[in-house]
Amino acid sequence: MKIAFSKYHGCGNDFIIVNEAQFPISILSELIPKICDRHTGVGADGFILVKTDPLEMIYYNQDGSRAPMCGNGIRCFSKYCMDQGIVHRNSFPVKTLAGIKVVRKREDSLFEVDMGKPDREDLSLVHTRDKIWGLSYQTNENEVFRLYTLFHSTVHTVVFVENLDCIDMQRIGKQICEDRLFAQQTNVNFVQIVDRKHIRMQTYERGCGMTLACGTGACAAVSCAFDLGQCENTVRVSLPKGELQIQIDGQDHVKMIGPAKCIAKGEYIYEND
Repeated sequence: MKIAFSKYHGCGNDFIIVNEAQFPISILSELIPKICDRHTGVGADGFILVKTDPLEMIYYNQDGSRAPMCGNGIRCFSKYCMDQGIVHRNSFPVKTLAGIKVVRKREDSLFEVDMGKPDREDLSLVHTRDKIWGLSYQTNENEVFRLYTLFHSTVHTVVFVENLDCIDMQRIGKQICEDRLFAQQTNVNFVQIVDRKHIRMQTYERGCGMTLACGTGACAAVSCAFDLGQCENTVRVSLPKGELQIQIDGQDHVKMIGPAKCIAKGEYIYEND
């Protein structure tokens, strides 16, 4: 079976995007890990299925697990829909598992997404403890970190560090992500405060591992830092392959502003083993 795909990236976070009309949904569990494999497939951090009427983004991690939303992914999804002529306006709603997100293409060609409000109260995300905000956590190597967990379109844990370059984010991120404390695992965002208007960040993403960027993670990181009085309400987030701007308005809504770019189009040959 030949499947037409497009590949987009937002700040290095890359996605395979396909229209749902091409194939039966029943093959997704086998298709996604194959097409996202970086050695034997096309390669991507995530897989986005496009539905229309109403417009909906269905997001999967590269291992085939479903996720409610993806910040970089929704910008790429939106550019894909504009490139394909699916939408013709510069502002439009997108249905996701995390609710309706309103996307706007700006005059500078960046995409702005209203990501809504963060939620620190949904304890269904926590497996063994009642308190997860500000939890002191000790790794297997006896390092101690303070964890701030919240739901911002998906579950995120923010870890503030002095210097991103001086810690083993792969090892520590994997341990926190997979800790039995979290019922469905968690994304782990390592954050270095540069100043009150600038942070550096990298994310260990559940179902994927270390990624070059995470839009919802950037929203969670700035929301957390703002709540703790460590930053202003408009922050530049530096990532290994680009930057996002995160704004918190007077109603506590978080706006994410960033790029999206198409980098490949083609056909993937799917064979059912």
